[in-house]
Amino acid sequence: MGRKEQKAREKKRAAATCHKLDSFLPKKTKTAQLLDEASESRSSTLDAQPSTSDAQPSTSDAQIDNVPLTVSTNPVSGEVSCYQDEGGGSNIVDIGEMYLRSETSNVFCDNVKALTTAQKYNFLCHHSKPPEDKTFPTQYLGGCNRSFRHKWLGKHKWMVYSEKVDGIFCMPCVLFAADPSKGQLVTKPFRVWNKKSEKVKTHETNCDYHDEAMEKATLLKQAVERPHTTIAAQVDARKAVNIQNNREVIKSIARAVLFCGRQCIALRGDKEDLNSPGNPGNFLALLRLMAVTDGVLQKHLQAPAMRNATCMSPQTQNELIEVMGKHMILKGILEEINAAPFYSIMADEVTSHNTELLAICARFVDSNNNIREDFLKFIQVDRITGRSIAEAILQFLRENGIPTRNMRGQGYDGASNMSSKSAGVQARIKEVAPQATYIHCNGHCLNLVISKSCALPQIRNVIDRLQDCCRYFLHSPKRSGALEKVINHNIGDETKRKPLLDLCKTRWAERHSAYQHFYQAYVFIVETLEMIAYSRHLDKYGDTYADWDTGNRSDAHQILKSITSYEFIVVFLVVYQYLSHLAGITVKLQGRAVDIVEAHEMVTEIQEIYKKEREEVEKGFGHIFEQSQRMAEKVGSAPEMPRIAVRQQHRANAMAASPREYYQRNVVIPFLDHITTSLSDRFAASAKIATSLIGLVPTIVCSRDVRLEDAVAQYEADLPSPELFPMELNRWKNHFMPDPPELRPASPAEAIKRCDTTMFPNIGVLLKIACTLPVTSCECERSFSALRRLNNYMRASMGKIRLSNLALLHIHYDTDIDLDKVVDCFAQLHPRRLELDNLL
Repeated sequence: MGRKEQKAREKKRAAATCHKLDSFLPKKTKTAQLLDEASESRSSTLDAQPSTSDAQPSTSDAQIDNVPLTVSTNPVSGEVSCYQDEGGGSNIVDIGEMYLRSETSNVFCDNVKALTTAQKYNFLCHHSKPPEDKTFPTQYLGGCNRSFRHKWLGKHKWMVYSEKVDGIFCMPCVLFAADPSKGQLVTKPFRVWNKKSEKVKTHETNCDYHDEAMEKATLLKQAVERPHTTIAAQVDARKAVNIQNNREVIKSIARAVLFCGRQCIALRGDKEDLNSPGNPGNFLALLRLMAVTDGVLQKHLQAPAMRNATCMSPQTQNELIEVMGKHMILKGILEEINAAPFYSIMADEVTSHNTELLAICARFVDSNNNIREDFLKFIQVDRITGRSIAEAILQFLRENGIPTRNMRGQGYDGASNMSSKSAGVQARIKEVAPQATYIHCNGHCLNLVISKSCALPQIRNVIDRLQDCCRYFLHSPKRSGALEKVINHNIGDETKRKPLLDLCKTRWAERHSAYQHFYQAYVFIVETLEMIAYSRHLDKYGDTYADWDTGNRSDAHQILKSITSYEFIVVFLVVYQYLSHLAGITVKLQGRAVDIVEAHEMVTEIQEIYKKEREEVEKGFGHIFEQSQRMAEKVGSAPEMPRIAVRQQHRANAMAASPREYYQRNVVIPFLDHITTSLSDRFAASAKIATSLIGLVPTIVCSRDVRLEDAVAQYEADLPSPELFPMELNRWKNHFMPDPPELRPASPAEAIKRCDTTMFPNIGVLLKIACTLPVTSCECERSFSALRRLNNYMRASMGKIRLSNLALLHIHYDTDIDLDKVVDCFAQLHPRRLELDNLL
């Protein structure tokens, strides 16, 4: 017989032996069956889990603490019982049967190692035990008959007697130390009864594997009967407690960071050590306050588990700020932008502590069909050229996975580096996103209209005098106190408003509030100036403010003379009254939910108002002139007009027969003409875009014939079926015709909420584009206001990454942040020695 045939025969014999192994064991009880099922369930669960070989211990028979088997529980002690079968008796097994059916010691060892945990437990706890009155077979050994004695089983707990072979085994060693070299008591039965004492003593004292096997047997029974008391279970339980405590600590630290970030509070202090005297800073002081009611945090502050893993350092602060700002808030916004079909980019630059920062915001329609404008990031730019800013914007989009093909709008101010058609940001963005329509910020356009109109010589001079008067009082506590005393003496403490406001340098329309305050306090301002310049009204207001130096008296005299002239009074009222029409639109244009069609309608309405004022200038200015006369009479001034010269070049010089006619011709009419013309010129580009989409609005389409060919041609690639658009537009019109006019949507923002994209797919796309196009860049301006609060002079050295993430926390104040997700993300991005998650 060849070697190959011999090996094949041995393999066949071993396979047949293993196949018959189950027949050697008695029928399993319900307990054993449950143990097998639990073991198999455990194995299948482990197989289904991802491979974590680096983190998980291997599962073997020796590591029986991974088998949480439960059969029945004692309601009093809570211990698990595995000893009763279906009939209430014990399940009897005999290791001798396996020995007899094994041809060699190697086969026997292999069969033992193939036993499941449940079968091993069955051999340990349910092995056959002869009755005490049993008569055992005898052997003639050492000159006399000898046999097994029942009392040996009670004396040696590890010993089992096999009736099949009339011999004894060490059951723990058989199960956990099986090796062909071990011999009797392990792989062979011991039957030399006259040598029993010597053999047993040697086995118990000189065999190291016996103690190890006994320990493993104890652990196996403990794991099956009391799984919660195993070493591994205790270690896991302790680890779970540590992980939970550590997570609570990180959550408390993250909660403190989040509070400081949202409230725009500085985190760091002079000495950032809780054990050092002095102010540790807002962050550590807040943790100390929170620890009063948080026992876990208090224990961590007093005695951290690891001195080098307290998680309270500035580095950890930055990491938590980054997790909450970038990986929670910004990530959520970016996901919504990518989920939307289109978006627009808005950007503006600002200088902060000698550093140029670019604010990037996005406008899009979310899944609920709401218009959103969200701040995204502050980016430091080295130069403010069109190329540098465009590259910064495109790089940000690439880094965050925002496709430029979905960009449909750009919103910037009118600076040449942003608006230039050849080298500006809008031109360079269009090179990669041709459909990104540039829209000049409507808020900036409105400011330009007002600023250019107020640049008329007489109006400019009046505004300069008004500015000087406001600053005269606002820059001196003593002068401001004198004015407040005069006001309180005359009208009491009924109002808490400031008597004067400084004129805004950039937002011209916001000056309306300053004009209103000045008008209401005008008489009191004059009395205060007279008290300072000429010491008048002291008997009325007392001599508290009677002592003024020469400079104050001289300045008060000049300001008093300028603001009490009739020319100042009438021109101021012209500016105050006519610019009041722009106060409402200024606020409305700053809204996030305003769409380009609605903005166009508001501007058109204002244009009609000024046209009507121009047509009825006689009537409108008549009321203003009468008001100026009453106002001048209160301060002792009379209506008059400047001297008219033949060769006057520096002011309006139209001939007039009366002061009313003079100011009407030389101030009011040029002022109204300039506003009307500027409104048409400045808003012409946005008006063209709005006109191409206005036909989508139900109130418009139901009232007149509309043409949307330009919009369809421009966005043809975005429409699912542009060839069917005319028929769809007819269905859209018929859909709203039965509704009363007041119930029809009046803007794309309203219409998109009532648009069923299944019925109107093309109109739904155009409505989303109309809502996505930016109206103003006010969101960038709002981020600058947040930057001013955040990056003040005491925090000027803050890093730009930390600054941008803190801005996200502060600006998106109402965004919910799940602190459990913060801890998970922190543990994944910034691993620490502190255990924060269970890899199992």
